[in-house]
Amino acid sequence: MARTRLAATALLAFLLLSSAAVAQIRPGSPATPPPAAAPSDVDAALTTLRGAGYTVLIAPPAEVPAAAGAGGPDIGEVGEAISAGWIGLKTIFAEAPSAPGRIVRAMEAAGGGSLAWTGPALLLAAVAVGAGALAFLLTERFLGRLWRTIGTAPLDRREGRILWTMGAFARSLAATAALTATGALVTLLAQPVRSPVQVTGLHVVAALGAFLVLRAILVAILAPGNGAARIVPLGDPFARSLYRQLSLAGLLGIAVSWFCFWLAYFPLEPRSHQLLLVLAPTVSVVMFALPILAHRQAVRAAILGAAEPPGAVRRTIALAWPALALTYLAGAWLVNIGEITTRNRLIIGPATAPVLAIAFGLFVLGVLLLFHDRRLAPTIAASAWTGLYEGFARGVAAIAAFALLGALWRVYGTPWGEAYEVGLALGLMLLLAWVGWGAVRNFVNARLEAEQEAHGPAVESEGEGMGPGATRLETLLPIFRNLMAFVILAVSVMVFLSVMGVSVAPLFAGAGVAGLAIGFGAQALIRDMFSGAFFLLDDAFRRGEYVEVSGTAGMVEKISVRSFQLRHHSGPLHTIPFGEIKQLTNYSRDWVIMKLPVRLTYDTDVEQVRKLVKKLGLEMAENPEYGHLFMEPPKSQGVIQMDDSAMILRIKFKTKPGDQFVLRRHVYQRVRDVFTENGIRFAHREVTVRVADASDEETRRQAALGAVREGAIDAAPKGVVDTAAW
Repeated sequence: MARTRLAATALLAFLLLSSAAVAQIRPGSPATPPPAAAPSDVDAALTTLRGAGYTVLIAPPAEVPAAAGAGGPDIGEVGEAISAGWIGLKTIFAEAPSAPGRIVRAMEAAGGGSLAWTGPALLLAAVAVGAGALAFLLTERFLGRLWRTIGTAPLDRREGRILWTMGAFARSLAATAALTATGALVTLLAQPVRSPVQVTGLHVVAALGAFLVLRAILVAILAPGNGAARIVPLGDPFARSLYRQLSLAGLLGIAVSWFCFWLAYFPLEPRSHQLLLVLAPTVSVVMFALPILAHRQAVRAAILGAAEPPGAVRRTIALAWPALALTYLAGAWLVNIGEITTRNRLIIGPATAPVLAIAFGLFVLGVLLLFHDRRLAPTIAASAWTGLYEGFARGVAAIAAFALLGALWRVYGTPWGEAYEVGLALGLMLLLAWVGWGAVRNFVNARLEAEQEAHGPAVESEGEGMGPGATRLETLLPIFRNLMAFVILAVSVMVFLSVMGVSVAPLFAGAGVAGLAIGFGAQALIRDMFSGAFFLLDDAFRRGEYVEVSGTAGMVEKISVRSFQLRHHSGPLHTIPFGEIKQLTNYSRDWVIMKLPVRLTYDTDVEQVRKLVKKLGLEMAENPEYGHLFMEPPKSQGVIQMDDSAMILRIKFKTKPGDQFVLRRHVYQRVRDVFTENGIRFAHREVTVRVADASDEETRRQAALGAVREGAIDAAPKGVVDTAAW
């Protein structure tokens, strides 16, 4: 008997150290089969009454009205659950001293009153693990050679690191599947009948396979033996230390958990089984809390990074992550204790669930980034689109990780499941809204840059702001961007209200009625909006053009939904509603003709002037500094007017809007030089005074001065000429 108890103890120790995975008991399955229900007293009474000749009518129970706030647990329910869990926990620990004896007796009962089956069980488990290990090595070696034959990208590129990570995880997962299948097949062939020996062999193989899955995840993420392929920014010593500690924590936590699942086969008293179930999450929480406390500073430095100054959000996460992680582990432990004391089941381990969720999120992120690097990167020229796609990929990976976390924690279908689903829906909605706005912004910015490259940057005019202005796309695209921002915001608000359970149909109906009322009460506003839309469709003006509206002139500086702003060349800013436009004159469209009057004396040879101006125009058109600005070179139009003291000739040239002021300066300067060189004199204004019947010179001089003074006073505005000075 002593030898059998020693063998049982050795088997317990072996299972505790070799079981390495976290699974769960089927919900609602008790550790021992419940006793058969005895017939109730109510059924016996009904039988007696019917036998005596009475007619018995059974009314259905009255419906109990739902309590307020039935959509989720209230504070009272949470308090009752905590109280019940505490009472159950005290009861479990009260019976802890008798647990080892009960376990041994349950094992003896399963073996027909003896523990002789433990020897064959250990031998079968060892053989199954050995065969599985051989299959593991052969599969991993074959897949490694196949992977090297296919080839991968260099590890100095993100594409290569992602492929290495996925390849390493896929090989380990396939090898683990081969180990589990081979070990289970050997166990079933050696022990086809369900017995403690078969159950022990299957549980050992499954536990080892689960630990290898966890190890594959850690190797893929941390890459302890290949720092160049590591996808997370961690140093080699830190990555290796973290890998060892997390592997040990996973091994111990999974071993204790699987030992509990193995004991579910035996007829063990429920309190003893619950004691082991409580031990499993406790060991897991403690083992995973130790690496958090040991590496909090290193993880904080990795979160902050060294390439760029961290933002406020990153600094907050770096400071708060240890507290958040420990709070999560504590909450996971409490939830497990509640499930154990109330339902006699252990949900997935408190640390394995986030590890699996993070691994799944990284897998989704890796697939999306790999698709970008392989397919999209050659076709994307702007870095803004790459940043938008990477942000979208991170958002999708985070939502996928949280969705899997909720499934592992069995949140769906619980009172908290609806709130969790609402949170995921809101996160997806915010992600799509952000991506939509980013796509509109990148599209508009890219088109604006293309327009500026095609037409050149805007040049500030040296004249009065009558330059060509922006193109039609440069005018309409900012308005389109603002319109799409409003549409995205409106749709996001509607989706948010719909997800929160608010019916949006009355809102649409109310918006229609409100819009009708606004249309009647704000006709001027509606007129401005529609007028502006048609003016923009007609391409009547663009941003940066110089226009005149009802005597108000200026450069178009800003265009909104109902009005636009004109900046006068002297500084004032005019705001004009679209509905007030009756006639609009655009000075910046296509071309402009500048006409320059020149006053010459009456003895000037007009034909000589025409030839000189023609020759001068050809020379100016070939000037490398400003010749390209002429659309038509300067030429003379001949005499256009004759006044008292001069002949007025006109010189004209054709150019683009805004360039006429620059060319006017050069034309005047060159005309003056050419006319001076050829003896052509400019006429000045003269006043001729004829004095009749004046015999002496002094009288004629005084008369001339009086005539000049009178003419100046008549020509000048009131108050400008000081008559006392004469």
